[in-house]
Amino acid sequence: MDNKCFTYTALHGIKEGYEVYGLIDAADDSTVDAHNFGVKWMLQAGVISITLESLVSEWMDDWNNAKSSELIEEVYSKYGAMIGLK
Repeated sequence: MDNKCFTYTALHGIKEGYEVYGLIDAADDSTVDAHNFGVKWMLQAGVISITLESLVSEWMDDWNNAKSSELIEEVYSKYGAMIGLK
């Protein structure tokens, strides 16, 4: 997803009164500057930034949960490269 789609969707959500979380490491753009500008714009508008790793950690809540290995397998194996995991 590029930042234009991400940014405008997030800004509309804020305008509609939603609490919006932006999965920042899931967005990309044509240039680093374009990405950074889009992220900065969202943050200034009130979007709460979050990363894949912190999102999964919130879902898990407790890593002692018996399902934690299943979640790691499902999510990190598919999307771990986004956060530097192999």
